[in-house]
Amino acid sequence: MDLRAEADSGGEASKLVRTSMVRKLIHLSMTIIAALGWRVSLWLALAFAGAMLAGSLVVEAARGWWPWLNRLLWRLLPTVFRDSENRRTLGSTWFAVGAVVSLLLFGRDIGGTAVLFLCWGDPAAEFVGRRFGRGGQGKTLAGSLACLLACFLAGAAGVGLGGLSPWAALVGAGVATAVERWSPPPDDNVWMPVLSGLATAVTEGLIGGSVVLLPVWN
Repeated sequence: MDLRAEADSGGEASKLVRTSMVRKLIHLSMTIIAALGWRVSLWLALAFAGAMLAGSLVVEAARGWWPWLNRLLWRLLPTVFRDSENRRTLGSTWFAVGAVVSLLLFGRDIGGTAVLFLCWGDPAAEFVGRRFGRGGQGKTLAGSLACLLACFLAGAAGVGLGGLSPWAALVGAGVATAVERWSPPPDDNVWMPVLSGLATAVTEGLIGGSVVLLPVWN
């Protein structure tokens, strides 16, 4: 590899790392959704997530109508978007869909915990996977273990702040980790909170003696 190619390769790798870090910091900041539900009200948490979804849908529509806007976004915010999102739905849009659906289906406590699984588990998986996993490996065991640990912490928040059963939180954390590793289409930002919330709700219902799922509003 000549020096120019090596520099280009290094620059591309550096860009990928910066993009990953910025996106994961945004993920972590969305902890506010669960916090609003627990500390203020479910309605405010849902309004916040809904506004985020509405804004994302406007951006998606505008990108489709005006290609120049899409190119401008990539030029102005190079560390927010992945190259693969140039012609497909943004991960932030799927995140908003997952958050809104989880809160609508499962309410403040289970829904908020499911959102935390995504907010904490996904960044932990990518950060540790990139740091300790082997290059080109895709999903790594190190990343999945980090995701599981982060989801355990999110589940502990659900137990402490949302009154969930520890067993339900553990099951939800395990399912969230499995979904992150599996990454089903269209995006794990949707399925990670929804499927982990469903698993948590089923387990909570079984422990309580009856499975009452949708909606669990409080």
